[in-house]
Amino acid sequence: MKLPIASRNDAAFLVTSARALLRVTWARTMTPMIMISVVALVVLPMVFAAMFAAGGGDEVEAASFLIRRYDGLVGSFATPVIALLLGTSAYSAELEDGTLLYLVTTATPRWWIGAVRIAFAAVGTAALSMISVVGTGLIATGLHDPLQVTLAFAMSVVFGGITYAALFTVLALVTRRALVVGFAYVIFWEGILSQTFPGLHYLSVHQWMRAVASSITDAGDARLSDGVPLTVSIVGALLVLLAAVVVSARRLNEPRLARVSN
Repeated sequence: MKLPIASRNDAAFLVTSARALLRVTWARTMTPMIMISVVALVVLPMVFAAMFAAGGGDEVEAASFLIRRYDGLVGSFATPVIALLLGTSAYSAELEDGTLLYLVTTATPRWWIGAVRIAFAAVGTAALSMISVVGTGLIATGLHDPLQVTLAFAMSVVFGGITYAALFTVLALVTRRALVVGFAYVIFWEGILSQTFPGLHYLSVHQWMRAVASSITDAGDARLSDGVPLTVSIVGALLVLLAAVVVSARRLNEPRLARVSN
């Protein structure tokens, strides 16, 4: 992999370097194991949808089923895990073999390296999560979208996927044990603590996703009725994105990259 040589402030240089970074990130991330894991996460809710469709059900039952599967399987499990896999794999591999040291010695701005990596994980997570949601809805109810549940959660997982991707991508620069820390965050913070203590809803990406879904769907489900305001969710996600770019740039700008992997 060879990055272009040009002015750091040249827009054409940034675009060309982004393409090179994306090629490297794709090669580092899309290993057979990760691809199998991601496909399994995307398809799992569809399996439940096929079982529901085989049993039949009216519009109310369909809406309730979809909310449970979207919130429980996609929102709280598949989306964060996909973001964790896509966000940490490239940095982790490059820290191991020293490729990251080469990247930061090129003319590419540090913040641009971080932003491109975040964008890769964000777009990938959002797209895969949306495919899971839309596919599940189509299998369960066809083209009919009861109470706009599928639309609501499609927007919700795009929003959450981008936020989770930013969070987990920068996590790979903060610690070498990013996968372990990320899984602990998903299980304990998002899965247990934020569900147990309502005060933590304001600091939970999953709760922010519920706020997005609640603002779109007409379904009156308990999961969506006691969330945080939509404004808080949007502001929180923007702060996470901004902080991720800033922290990435600072970590990549350290004199010794060995510190990154401590």
